[in-house]
Amino acid sequence: MPLEFSGERTSHYGHRFVFCFLAVFLFFALVFARLFYLQVVRGNFFRIFSAEQSMKEIRISSSRGVIYDRNHVAIAQNRPSFDLIVIPQHVGDIEKVKETLQRVAGIDPGLVDEKWGKERKRAPSYFPLVIAADIPYEKAVKIRAAKALDFDETEGIDLSAIDVIVRPLRSYPQGVIASTTLGYVGEISEKDLAKVQKDDPGRYYLGDFIGAAGIERYWEKFLKGRDGYVQRIIDAVGREIVNDELASLLTQQDAVAGRNLVLTIDSRLQKFAEERFEKKSGALVAIDPRNGDVLAMVSLPTYDPASLVSNISHNYWAQIVTDPRYLLLNRAVQGTYAPGSTYKIVTAIAGLEEGVIKPDEKLVCRGGLQYGNRFFKCWNKGGHGAISVHNALAASCDAFFYQVGLKLGVDRLAKYAHMFKLGLKTGIDLEGEKSGTIPTSEWKLKVFKQEWQAGENISIAVGQGYDTETPLQNALLIAQVATGRAIRPHLMKAVEDDEGKVLQEAKESDEGALPISEETLKVVRAGLLDVVESGIGTGHRSKSEYFKMAGKTGTAQVISEEGKARARGMNTEDHAWFVAYAPYENPRIAVAVIVEHGGFGASASAPVVKDVIEKYLELEGIIKK
Repeated sequence: MPLEFSGERTSHYGHRFVFCFLAVFLFFALVFARLFYLQVVRGNFFRIFSAEQSMKEIRISSSRGVIYDRNHVAIAQNRPSFDLIVIPQHVGDIEKVKETLQRVAGIDPGLVDEKWGKERKRAPSYFPLVIAADIPYEKAVKIRAAKALDFDETEGIDLSAIDVIVRPLRSYPQGVIASTTLGYVGEISEKDLAKVQKDDPGRYYLGDFIGAAGIERYWEKFLKGRDGYVQRIIDAVGREIVNDELASLLTQQDAVAGRNLVLTIDSRLQKFAEERFEKKSGALVAIDPRNGDVLAMVSLPTYDPASLVSNISHNYWAQIVTDPRYLLLNRAVQGTYAPGSTYKIVTAIAGLEEGVIKPDEKLVCRGGLQYGNRFFKCWNKGGHGAISVHNALAASCDAFFYQVGLKLGVDRLAKYAHMFKLGLKTGIDLEGEKSGTIPTSEWKLKVFKQEWQAGENISIAVGQGYDTETPLQNALLIAQVATGRAIRPHLMKAVEDDEGKVLQEAKESDEGALPISEETLKVVRAGLLDVVESGIGTGHRSKSEYFKMAGKTGTAQVISEEGKARARGMNTEDHAWFVAYAPYENPRIAVAVIVEHGGFGASASAPVVKDVIEKYLELEGIIKK
């Protein structure tokens, strides 16, 4: 049956068709009028603009976030840097550009050749090519002044592609302190640029600086700001043109500064600790045992981060990375060393908790221990006689802990070492942390395809053999013994904006009480107290007149006695350890120090620890000197 429409319905649809027709007609009339205006009325103007003027987007570099110490003293901040740039798309004659730069500012033409030949194709032609970074202020002024003048073409001056931009560059107002912890910034590589563009497109460009190590790298996403831009109209020779008619079409976006980072480090203590090392090689870590705040982190020898910021030569970089002293190594978290006798703290706790020794039980030391066909020496050739765990810690009796290690075995020792995060990454907010090695029977089978031998328990019980730790781990060990609580070390105290508003604070670092009895901790702490405070203690020469200090010396063998006889041209002196906390009754600071090839911990490291602790407690107003 055919569909029929009433006259009323047909009239209804007819009105709609008329309305649609008028709307479409009006739309095209407006488009035509606009095109007529642009092409006929203003056509000549825009033809001139397209031929002689162009719109340029000038990038506004954002400043990197400031790094403060715990007292809001700036450790890393920014200074203005003047970069000489050339925009390839505006270069008509590169020879004239070179001549101009040499005449106006004394820029070596060879420098232009090097940059023009190597880097011109790395980015679009409109992208500024940095010819010389961080040029002297005087040269920057000469170039800017010359651009404001009119030069005749016959004068051979062509500044249309040349400019000077200002961008913030890293500076270090406290000098060379905490360098390997702070890390450094470096120019982003093409490989890194491709990587970050996937996660955060448009935030980085070739020539930008990015955190390359340490805190600068770990906290990059907060420290790096967001660049802004402003559009300008320039003429054929690169000079800005003020045009009211086009001003409304120009856009701009303000740069957003990076977030500021407040560290837990006290720069006063850091500086004192570095100076106290007196040009020795090694590391120091100071921790607040109550909350895991890292108060100081020293790694020496080190480098000057300011020297890596701008205009670094390939030769200079090669010198740093090939220096046999490993200047870029953060020994505090990346250096792994045998812990020596400081590991006896773990052996004592494990022995007491596992019941293989009792607090008042005495084992006999006759100057060493005979095991199989080998005699393992004690440092005291005459022997300590019958000695308890308390006095064995104070006197650092090797033979006592040999026996405890044999009774415990490797896996039970490892259980307690891991409890204190030895042989494990601590989780500190810093790049490149190493875990060290705490051996187990399973570990040896996996690594060496060999069964664990009972005699190997003797060496690891006194921190030799396969045992290796970082100075941070050893500081964490003594800090946790001081309080009986598991803590996580950290360097970030807070992230703030430019106005000082806290945006993020450090997470709670107290991970609860250690699964160790208070009786065991009491015995071990008393032994550590007598290391310093009693006449038999190996660290008694570092006793302070202001407070009681508990600690443990350690001498870590670098090479076997047989190996020393064969070694030539090598420093085979033992590494010197000392770990301690104070005040004994109310711990406020725990410190671990290792002096590489220092010999004995009692003489090389313990005095450093004592002075650093005294300095901190003086700064905090707890003692008066």
